[in-house]
Amino acid sequence: MSRPDGHAEGGCYFMPAKSDVMIVAWALYHRDTRLRRPLTADGRRKWFAHSLATAWIWALQQATDATKTEDQHRAERLTSLKLELLRVDARPFGMPIAKDRTTLMAEIDRLTAQSSASATRMAA
Repeated sequence: MSRPDGHAEGGCYFMPAKSDVMIVAWALYHRDTRLRRPLTADGRRKWFAHSLATAWIWALQQATDATKTEDQHRAERLTSLKLELLRVDARPFGMPIAKDRTTLMAEIDRLTAQSSASATRMAA
């Protein structure tokens, strides 16, 4: 299991390549400044610093996700589906929810069945 600070449980550190992070940062910067570019060099530096920070956050999150087990991914997916189900249920009365609710419930049931089967395999 990994911790949020990028360290794995065994003490290994999953450091993303700095060049890959810089490529993503420049891509973010160019995407964000395509239509509106800061007028001053200081403004451009701040904007790039924000892009670089975002790129590092994404890289560390990807490194963390790479160390997760299938059961952990399934649990996160179940949590997000249940949250989406709450959003669907909170829609105004005029909006149809039956189709979306049925789809979400089917996905939740499928993942729950997989979790139960996985727990049974682990117990055996």
